[in-house]
Amino acid sequence: MPVKRTEYFNFDTVSVRSGSTTRAESLMDSDDYQRRLDEARGATLHTWGVCGGLRVSATPGQAGLTVQAGTALDAAGRVSVVDPGGFALTDPNLDPGQLLNITPVVVGGDGLLPLGTAGVPEGSYLLTLTWREIVGETRLIRLHAPWLRLVPRAGFGDVGEQVVLAEVTLAADGSVAGLTAGPRRAAGMPAERVELRCAQVSAGPPTAVGQGPAAELRARAGGGADLTVFAADGTARTALSADGTTGRVGIGTDSPSAMVEITPRVADVHGLRISTPAPGSGIELENDDSGPAYSMFPGEDGGWHLRNESTETELLVVSEDGALTVTDGLSVGSALSVTDDLSVGGALSVTGGLDVTGRTDMAGDLSAAGKVRVATTESVEAALNVGGGGVHSGGGGGGYSFADRASGDFVTVPQQGERWVWYAFGGSARLWSGQDLLSVGKGGQGNALDVNGRMRCRQGAVDPSAGIWFHQQAPGEDRAFVGMENDTSVGFWGNTGAGFAVVMDTGTGMVSCRGGLTVAGETTFGKHFGRRDGEAVLHLFGSSVKDTGNGMLTLQSGGNVIALSGSEDFVGIGTITPQFKLDVNGDLRVSGSIIKGGGGFMIDHPLDPANKYLSHSFVESPEMATFYAGVVDTDERGEATVALPEYFEALNREFRYQLTPVGGLAQAAVIDEIKDNRFTLRTDRPGLKVSWQVTGVRQDAWAEAHRIANEQDKPENERNFYLHPGEHGQPESAALLAPPEGTHDD
Repeated sequence: MPVKRTEYFNFDTVSVRSGSTTRAESLMDSDDYQRRLDEARGATLHTWGVCGGLRVSATPGQAGLTVQAGTALDAAGRVSVVDPGGFALTDPNLDPGQLLNITPVVVGGDGLLPLGTAGVPEGSYLLTLTWREIVGETRLIRLHAPWLRLVPRAGFGDVGEQVVLAEVTLAADGSVAGLTAGPRRAAGMPAERVELRCAQVSAGPPTAVGQGPAAELRARAGGGADLTVFAADGTARTALSADGTTGRVGIGTDSPSAMVEITPRVADVHGLRISTPAPGSGIELENDDSGPAYSMFPGEDGGWHLRNESTETELLVVSEDGALTVTDGLSVGSALSVTDDLSVGGALSVTGGLDVTGRTDMAGDLSAAGKVRVATTESVEAALNVGGGGVHSGGGGGGYSFADRASGDFVTVPQQGERWVWYAFGGSARLWSGQDLLSVGKGGQGNALDVNGRMRCRQGAVDPSAGIWFHQQAPGEDRAFVGMENDTSVGFWGNTGAGFAVVMDTGTGMVSCRGGLTVAGETTFGKHFGRRDGEAVLHLFGSSVKDTGNGMLTLQSGGNVIALSGSEDFVGIGTITPQFKLDVNGDLRVSGSIIKGGGGFMIDHPLDPANKYLSHSFVESPEMATFYAGVVDTDERGEATVALPEYFEALNREFRYQLTPVGGLAQAAVIDEIKDNRFTLRTDRPGLKVSWQVTGVRQDAWAEAHRIANEQDKPENERNFYLHPGEHGQPESAALLAPPEGTHDD
């Protein structure tokens, strides 16, 4: 849409057009023209964000925010101002396009605007400011009233329509649990070049005072920035340059080849010069305040000093005539070759290799990055090559120390095998890494090889399996082998004919004795375990498994016993003489349902317990019914109240009643049904005894979850099979529960 306004000058008549210039549409036309130009200027010359002020504060644990007066610019170039005594909108539910019938809040004279958070749901929000105008109550004034509101953090598009002031975290009660800047940003001004000017005086003639460029900061086309400085005559020089691609910084050059490069452009000017006010001051280097600090400086003696400031120790001094003094050890930056003996009062560190024709004597440590050759003219193949009688280490600390290649450093007390030491002590060679892990002795006392911990044998490239051979001295040959038979079994091998006699499957744990098993020298059982010609007992710790030989197997732990009768297929718990398929001597608890064909109780007959049993059947019902009964006497009005257990109504529903008068003919009825675990009955004659019975249906949680379906269709795979085939005239082969093998009757 073009930016335009009414032209009041008439070019045809070369005069101002007639008519009033104060018409409303004329003012609106001019206002729209100026406003659109201002928005374009703001959006083009600046980047959107907070221009100043608009500080947000809150008290943790309390509801409410406070916004300070300030100014912001949105992406459309519109300026929003929150000023003392001005107007603002804080209702988060306003229609974004509404202009009329909106009541703004007034910013306090102190420039503070409170914003409530009570009732806002718990979560993370952004406090935003949006440019808005509304029409005042008189419809004659348009008010500038920025809109401040909390919007959910999730899914917020930060594109500049709303300027973010802060990120707020609210608790469930609306109190402020956290306040951070979030995506708040400050307004900026994009520019390719910034020129810095200063006052300038020219001597003349004539003498003049003016201003001119002193420096210029310009963005580089490929990324980065250049700082150019100007002399009074306008001569330009590159003072500082930063390459955006490499991150390199140049001083005096715009094409640095190192991370920091100094290139003097003026004769007799050093690249970097530090002037010290007194001997002993110079450059100090420190490793993030965590390590020692080192300093380099010219001393009072005129020499150059390298000093450890943490220990206040002089490390290296170079005198004016070039003499080198090393306080402790010596470090050489390349290879070192000595044609005679070498003696160093401290440590010796060589960045390259070390070649000494004679002997080497050092009071400190030796460190060489290259190969070391001592007393030999042979080529150095290994890192250390010693000619003559080899290498000897003796004394209380004698031994050969080497580090794990993955560790690469010296560890004083290794815990995870970072360093190992071979040393000799007490007549045996020992391998140490935090503790003695391997010892090799001369034998005779079982110490030829002593390993502290588990050992691993690996299958070699030409070996059929992994394991250990045992060699006997008298026959002079291997006699036995312990190891893997194949990838899935391990066993014992006899080398004089037995082969793998005892083998265990590594997957199932099954052990196979392929030549039989002899126990305590009594007999050989072949493929069987136990005695086949009599009772057999397996004793465990406090328990036993026993076969008495008459088809009865018992498992006993302490005084408890389980018996399995092989001849009758009876199982007994707490008895060794079961008379039923399952015979329990004692109480039986079942946490689930019991599904049965029938049931009842059997006791010794109360009239003849020695010779008879008495049996009754269970009462069956299609529902989970409960039964309660008793006797009650009616009062002089013929009424009686029956109290039931306090859990009755919690357990039951669907109540049914039966009343029977005792002692005479009478009518009886329930007049108040069960409520609060009691009910009331009445007879037409007072003072009668009444026998009562109440039944209910269980409604407890277990019963509700496990209702029994009275009638069920058999699954397809169970049809034409019977739980009790004999009772229906069917053969045992039609039984749903098949009998044990060998017991079929067909």
